[in-house]
Amino acid sequence: MKMYKSLLFIICVFITTYLVSSCERDDICAEGTPTTPLLIIKFIDFDNSTEVKAPTELQVKAVDLENVFPIGTVTDSILIPLKTTESITEYAFTINSDTTNDETPPNTDIISFQYTLAEEYVSSACGFKVNYEGLTISPPNAGEDGSNWIQNITIQREDVTDETTAHVFIFH
Repeated sequence: MKMYKSLLFIICVFITTYLVSSCERDDICAEGTPTTPLLIIKFIDFDNSTEVKAPTELQVKAVDLENVFPIGTVTDSILIPLKTTESITEYAFTINSDTTNDETPPNTDIISFQYTLAEEYVSSACGFKVNYEGLTISPPNAGEDGSNWIQNITIQREDVTDETTAHVFIFH
């Protein structure tokens, strides 16, 4: 009987060792893992292209959504998301958006961003991220006010794969 118990104990130890060694750690997407990048837009002074210039009371809203995109206080650049299921995203950029200020009325320009979607596998825990390749921009359309506040737009990086430097410069 003692030999039977010893044999049973040894078998249990082997089975437990096998099960524990074949387990993997929980798949958790680590903080800092690259995810779908945001588009970085930097605002430049049209009259002096070496100076950054924050737009006054900037408000950014996706054309097909009701809510305004929260961008906080704009110093010289903003980060906005592009759609991950469509190859075009349109935003309405409004300056002087404070409706209580009667001296300078709001001025809205609509910009259309076009790109090719490129999915990239990150890991089993994180899944896929979407990169945007071949970024192009349609000239801004004036909103209801009929005048453009955006004077020029240049693409600095056609592929949006990270958030290290600006992808687009808007001159105003």
